[in-house]
Amino acid sequence: MPSGGTELSRKEEILSFEEILKIIKHGVSLGINKIRITGGEPLVRKGITSLVRHITGIKGIDDVAMTTNGVFLKEFATELKSSGLSRLNISLDTMREDRFYDITRGGKIQDVFEGVEEVLKAGFKRTKMNAVVMRRTNDDEIQDFVRYILERDIELRFIELMASGWKNMADEERFVPTSEIMEKVREVGELVPVKQRAGGGPATIYRIKGALGSIGFISAVSKPFCSTCNRLRLTSDGRLRSCLLNGGEVDVKDILRSSGLNEKEQAGALTEAFIKVTTMKPTVHSGKNYAVMNQIGG
Repeated sequence: MPSGGTELSRKEEILSFEEILKIIKHGVSLGINKIRITGGEPLVRKGITSLVRHITGIKGIDDVAMTTNGVFLKEFATELKSSGLSRLNISLDTMREDRFYDITRGGKIQDVFEGVEEVLKAGFKRTKMNAVVMRRTNDDEIQDFVRYILERDIELRFIELMASGWKNMADEERFVPTSEIMEKVREVGELVPVKQRAGGGPATIYRIKGALGSIGFISAVSKPFCSTCNRLRLTSDGRLRSCLLNGGEVDVKDILRSSGLNEKEQAGALTEAFIKVTTMKPTVHSGKNYAVMNQIGG
């Protein structure tokens, strides 16, 4: 979170649940079968478990996941499970209380740790914990993260730092390559490759002998995977994006709210929007026109 906070959108500027569901249903009609709810922080939106329940009830959707900072999971884990949520990704870049307080501008890391335990207790499987490794920020905690998942059924994923809209986030001196991260992990235990699931995402997965959890590495900078990415992103203010960072986008909110389109014309316009945005996907991240992460989400 930037030191000055972030500007909040007015209610009329963001999509209603009805509009979100309409776009999702249209995407499903075009072949989409997996949905991830992210943010910002999705658990701060009023009625979020109701949205989850409606999405999981759409015929044709096989998997509904959520990415969260974990602060509110202690409160929501059980309800999210009963709402039909398939999986959770928890973003956590430090295991230290003081660093967490600084990074989040006042958050309490104990809330996240207690939330993780509630997630495991609620019966969620394949829970992931994402940590972006940054030199002189948290690279001295790599082994602490690894020890945390030795006794927990969590897939820890170390992610290479990518530029994301702020100069300090694009600082090359803070970048730690996957090869260096793996060296530090091996000091805890031998890494054994795990056979990848089809469509299992961009991480390369390993296990440490005797550990309950597993470890994944996402090398978006040193080994870009743009050419195989098949994801689209719907922003809260109604833009369909081809890429989290620097692809193209189409405004679908205008399509939904246009009084000049009948139902058939609206459906045709949405189809055109989905097709158009898939042609805008980058072949590699160029480092230009990056979206600001605290606004568009992770």
